[in-house]
Amino acid sequence: MYDAVMQWFSEGRNLGVNSSMMLSLIFFAASFVLIPRTFLCLGAGASFGLAAVLVILPSTMLGGILAFLAARYFFSERLHVYVDARPRLRRFATAVDEEGWRVVALLRFASPLPNAVQNYVFGLTRIGFWPFAITTFVFSIPQIMLYVYLGSAGRAVLLDESLSTLNRVVLGAGLVSIAIAALLIVRRVRSDADRAGLGADTEMA
Repeated sequence: MYDAVMQWFSEGRNLGVNSSMMLSLIFFAASFVLIPRTFLCLGAGASFGLAAVLVILPSTMLGGILAFLAARYFFSERLHVYVDARPRLRRFATAVDEEGWRVVALLRFASPLPNAVQNYVFGLTRIGFWPFAITTFVFSIPQIMLYVYLGSAGRAVLLDESLSTLNRVVLGAGLVSIAIAALLIVRRVRSDADRAGLGADTEMA
């Protein structure tokens, strides 16, 4: 499935009604299953440009809310058994109970936990619906915009025939610098999360 999605992205279609619906469905599904959202954002940016953000954000938000509610009201007992069997996941849920939206913000910005796993675990905590929803929306924006922008700019550097070789090199170096800076920030945030006991084992039972 993942290979098919990335091949579809690489065709560089216009962001029309049909492609918007497909893009929305993909990111909605990524809120429930372990699909690498970073690479999806890069692919969406390369195919559709920054306009893809306007589709990705609401579909990711809707998927995250539904996964959160499903974990809280429909699969709570089963998920509690899963989380309680994994001490690091249990510490993650406890930290959310104690610190509330601050931990949600930290982990939405950069986390060792996949997005789908976060959605389910947040649903098992005592955090309120609105703090969860608002924090998820606000602190997902920087990450999504960054990766969509990198995908869009990278495609422009490669395909814009009006650029000279020197301009390509300069722009390419700039993109690499941005990516490295973002990686260092993400690693620092994740390191802080790990030291706080917020890393997690994500293997399936």
